Amino acid sequence: MKRTLIPSALAFFALSAGAQAAPVKLNFWEQSPPDTAAEIDKWIAVFQKANPDIQVVRQHYENEELRTKFLRSSVTGDGADIVFGPNDIAGVFATAGVIQPVDGMVDEKLFAPKTLDMVRLEGKTWGVPLNEGNHLILYYNKDLVKNAPADTKDLIAQAKAFTNEKQNKYGLAFFQSEPFWFASFFHGFGGHALKVNGKDVKVTIDTPEMQKALQFLVDLKDKEKILPKECNYDCAKSMFLGGNALFHINGDWELSTYTEKLGNKLGIAPLPVITETGKPMAPMLGGLFLYVNASTKDKKLAATKKFLQYLTSKQVQQRVASKLNKIPATIEARGDASVKTNAVLNASAQAAANAYPMPPQVEMRAAWDGMRIMVQRALSGKETVAQAVKTGQKAADEALKGIQAEPAKKSENASSAKAG
Repeated sequence: MKRTLIPSALAFFALSAGAQAAPVKLNFWEQSPPDTAAEIDKWIAVFQKANPDIQVVRQHYENEELRTKFLRSSVTGDGADIVFGPNDIAGVFATAGVIQPVDGMVDEKLFAPKTLDMVRLEGKTWGVPLNEGNHLILYYNKDLVKNAPADTKDLIAQAKAFTNEKQNKYGLAFFQSEPFWFASFFHGFGGHALKVNGKDVKVTIDTPEMQKALQFLVDLKDKEKILPKECNYDCAKSMFLGGNALFHINGDWELSTYTEKLGNKLGIAPLPVITETGKPMAPMLGGLFLYVNASTKDKKLAATKKFLQYLTSKQVQQRVASKLNKIPATIEARGDASVKTNAVLNASAQAAANAYPMPPQVEMRAAWDGMRIMVQRALSGKETVAQAVKTGQKAADEALKGIQAEPAKKSENASSAKAG
């Protein structure tokens, strides 16, 4: 009898010891470009070496796929413990109830309030920032431009002197029809896309400020003639790199590429002040944030907190700046000598200083839809500016109805899935 019991007991204790020794597994989903993903893998390796009881498994998805897959996984229960993505998905995830607030998971004093505002809804913080940015910058070639324009009057004057339509040279090139670029203009005229009063959120497109901003954009193309007749993202980028555009508005995500192509010739400046209003053109300010699954708890939640604290450590935050060319999220890292002496990042940070935090409210999706239609119709001449603003408001209101109906639909789908 003893001969059979002792091996069984040993096997039981061996299994118990093995179970206790098994690391806590954290599923980490991201939508990053390859260079960022490779850098994240290095951070994970260092973290796991210091924390052998925790295993972080990274999985890449494309932007829209990550969002929809994570929303769907809230029903099936097989989603990520941590999702790494832009701030504008905070409202979608929080409204759907698939993430939990991160208040208390890391020290909020590490970050500037402006950074956390991008993921704050109804008094709760829904994401931990890794970096700040995704804002628009004024780029120029120092061989062609002596001084960056301080205001739009100066920009137009320099741009007109350079423009030669026959040679396909224009003073300014950017993604004209995309509302993310237009946002900089309407902020400069004092407009905002959303009016937020607690839970009451309205899209505000049909306003005098929006109409003035749209008229200014149309005038740059039709009156001042410093913009190409039609130019999408790739067109504007190639014109600038080819020397056919004097000034170029694009995001901080192109800093590495433009620095590689132009080297010391690359000029970086904040967007200019709107001469008419005296207010700076203010791009949207975004960033990349870490979101925690609503169902993550107990040992997994403890491991998640430890990983989040590691990603906001000075060690990692310095690498965000040096390896990814991104403005680090923490105040401590921004004050470090290695970051302060980085001329490219400093210029980017100056451009971000005037930026307006991207609203996390899910209603912003309706605002983008409305403004896209508005800008396209006005620039194409299909509608006057006054008509286009009203068309944009109508389109946004229609989109808003669909967005507001989504929570109820998701609730019904979740109930059906659980019942099945």
